[in-house]
Amino acid sequence: MQIMNRPAPSVATADMRKPLGPVWWSVFLASALLAAWGIGWSSWRIAAEGVGVLGVNNNVVWGLDIVHFVFWIGLGHAGTLISAVLLLTRQSWRSPIARGAEQMTLCAVICAAVFPVVHVGRVWMAWMASPLPEVSGIWPDMASPLMWDVMAVSTYFLLSLLYWYIGLVPDFALLRDCCKGRLRRRYGWLALGWQGTGRQWRAYEKASLLFAVILTPLVVSVHSVVSFDFSVTQVPGWHQSIFPPYFVGGAILSGMAMVQLILLGVRRLMAGSGVRRAVTPAILDLSSRFVLALSLVMGAMYLWEHLAANGGSPEPFPGRNPVNAVFLIVMVAGNVALPQLFWFRSLRTNRWVIAAVALGVLAGMWMERFWIVVNSLKASLLAANIGEYFPSVTDLAMMAGSVGLFMALYMALVRVAPFFSLCDVREQQSLNKEGGA
Repeated sequence: MQIMNRPAPSVATADMRKPLGPVWWSVFLASALLAAWGIGWSSWRIAAEGVGVLGVNNNVVWGLDIVHFVFWIGLGHAGTLISAVLLLTRQSWRSPIARGAEQMTLCAVICAAVFPVVHVGRVWMAWMASPLPEVSGIWPDMASPLMWDVMAVSTYFLLSLLYWYIGLVPDFALLRDCCKGRLRRRYGWLALGWQGTGRQWRAYEKASLLFAVILTPLVVSVHSVVSFDFSVTQVPGWHQSIFPPYFVGGAILSGMAMVQLILLGVRRLMAGSGVRRAVTPAILDLSSRFVLALSLVMGAMYLWEHLAANGGSPEPFPGRNPVNAVFLIVMVAGNVALPQLFWFRSLRTNRWVIAAVALGVLAGMWMERFWIVVNSLKASLLAANIGEYFPSVTDLAMMAGSVGLFMALYMALVRVAPFFSLCDVREQQSLNKEGGA
């Protein structure tokens, strides 16, 4: 038996064939130029002059590079987890946001990988982290959490890429059947000979579920490994057993906030397309409830950390330092207080409120990463060792470049692949018609 794969061309190819407007091109080119300047110039300067161009010093040996690595890797881990959990629980509202969350994972992990590669100084020697003793003459220290990062993050990225691509195969077949000429050949290669038979659909569903089952615990374990970079040390403020669930909870919260921003942004840039019709107020309402629940979890984590006296940190509270006070206020306000607006139904579907809360969560999560990495290193049990940290121009350029890289990569993926699963949306529409909706 062969299942027909040809929906109406207006459904399958409208978004892919629609001309790119001036707003889309302006945002894309600005993002690409920002990425080329920020990451390209900073990488060249670090490679040519060394890590001394960064703001790190003898006291704060990890600066914004590690802050941004943890921030982007948290976003990357959340995207696939959201998609996998919604698939395993058979949620009907998964389709409009799953593909966007999966693409967020790929772009965020690429942005995160830039920082540990570049900040070592000798970029051309990064390959020595791979287990190739015959060539390098050494074997990487597998007892180091940094090596766990290399293995865990690379494994997670590969599985996430396969999970994303498997979900796209039926959609590529739909586009192949609706397109002509060069596009037909391109999507024909990507469809891998998909014909929509019953046997192929059964294999597709089994493979999707298998990847979801593997990736769900893998996300928790990988971000726990990232937290081990800190918690296995003896640095006051890092040596805490709460860090694994603390990092995982923060990653999921920031990931869902970024998904909301992506939905609103793509909906605005692709006005009049199927994306705009698929992102309904009901979808925004459910995602807002998700953010609200996760903010309560983070509030409990902050309370737990406070009651545990911050693991013996010499400066558990902001004290007289006004900068620390600002960081703490923004962190708690963005991650806990601001999402409480979503208790009101009218605000859960308001696009401006959602955007404000999502930006507040992302700002709060960035502040949390900065608080963990930099403030713990600035403090010391010896007053003579207490130091300050000031980001350099190179640090800020890398930060801006990573944002531009993420936006440019995401906008390119949106044009190459459908933003949401055409097959799932068509199936949901058929169910709605059968139910009289």
